[in-house]
Amino acid sequence: MKDEFSSIINSLFPGPWGLKREDQFVLGELRRGRKLRVGEYIFIYRGRVEEEVLKRVRSVLQAYSACEEHQRNSVALAKITDVVVKLSSSVGWKETLKVLLRTIKALISGKFFSIFLVNRREGTIYSILSIGYERKERELLHLKLGKGLVGWVIDHGKPLNIKDVRKEPRYFEIKKETRSELVVPIRVGKRIIGAINVEDTRVGTYTEREERLLEAFASIAGVVIERARLYRSLLEHKLTLKELEVARRIQSHFLPKKMPRFKGFRLYGRTIPARVVGGDYFNFFRRGRDEVLFVLADVSGKGIPAALLTSFLHSAMVIFRKEPLLELASRLNHLIYSQTEANQFVTGIVGEILREGRVRYVNFGHNYPVLIGRGRAELVEGSDLVLGIKPDYEYTLREVELPPGSALYLYTDGAVEESCGREEFGIERLREILLGNWEEPAKAMRVLLNEMNRRCGRERDDDITLLGVVHAGD
Repeated sequence: MKDEFSSIINSLFPGPWGLKREDQFVLGELRRGRKLRVGEYIFIYRGRVEEEVLKRVRSVLQAYSACEEHQRNSVALAKITDVVVKLSSSVGWKETLKVLLRTIKALISGKFFSIFLVNRREGTIYSILSIGYERKERELLHLKLGKGLVGWVIDHGKPLNIKDVRKEPRYFEIKKETRSELVVPIRVGKRIIGAINVEDTRVGTYTEREERLLEAFASIAGVVIERARLYRSLLEHKLTLKELEVARRIQSHFLPKKMPRFKGFRLYGRTIPARVVGGDYFNFFRRGRDEVLFVLADVSGKGIPAALLTSFLHSAMVIFRKEPLLELASRLNHLIYSQTEANQFVTGIVGEILREGRVRYVNFGHNYPVLIGRGRAELVEGSDLVLGIKPDYEYTLREVELPPGSALYLYTDGAVEESCGREEFGIERLREILLGNWEEPAKAMRVLLNEMNRRCGRERDDDITLLGVVHAGD
């Protein structure tokens, strides 16, 4: 890729030039001269150059930056895939965490890396694995609960990205040369069981991209640690319904704890799990002031395999959430196809809510959304192939208008296919419930559950997930 972009710039630019990023030269030969900043890159040249030529060079460098970002994301997801594959084939949790920490080191700039766990009985935080610390320093990685940046993250459940620790009063010094630090929590359900910590000797090393990537690895670490605990229980013949409930909470970790605020809209999502661990997943991601990305998916299978595939899907969404919808769907499809068994697939919808009152989405083999407006609840027909069946499938971008006073609802199979004696609960009953309660998604969910309990009983064969987008206009 570098040779191709060098040739393009040579054809556009009349004289010698150079390109550097983060004080490292990446293209060209010139190291001193006039400077043109393009994002994270600095283009170096000599003499006066026509503005039109510089505009063309700027466009080429923006394209180069985008290609590099795609390349880094692809490498990151490939590494995550390696860890997930190891997780699915081995129960050696410490061995898997070692692979995970080495993978983080390969993908995220830094000098010092550590995975911490919490011992709430003793009120301490301790490092179970670390890279870059000397023996005496590793002894200091055993802290009282609440101490330092790691302690704060575990107490508050929020990541910290510190540009310069010398200006941070919460910082607890272990490495004198540390300047920037990134810490994210490790969760299992609502419980915070630890944190992943990365430090560097430069100021301002970490961006939002590194934060998202480290959060994806923290999600996998939570699965690794909790799966090890479940496996020990199995070996001791103590795997009970309580352990299955814990396994369900592993999956629920990937669900959002609260909906993002989006002026003029009410966003809602909730999953009601069945007796066994299923594969329903939803999430919302902000994409600037005027756009929110959403996803609703139903992963094939039950139990731990479904939870693992859900974790893989969530990691991919975190990494590629800023991609255009069609490219995002294509990436998800190719990844699911290449990294799963032949009998595993994913149905769902991924879309974006635009502030001006439109919803664009891709439907990969999922139930048709319900669009509510002007006193009617209509199915929005049209879908494509499920993810994971055909690697090079071309998906369709669909769009619906969502003016003030209307709503769009998405749901999984459990909301319509639950067996009620000789018949299913059915889409018509769901449409009636949504039409009567469309302005209040939480109420619609309560009415749905009450009606399903009355008609079908309280035991479920499948998870029930409801996602609502109400354009209130206020």
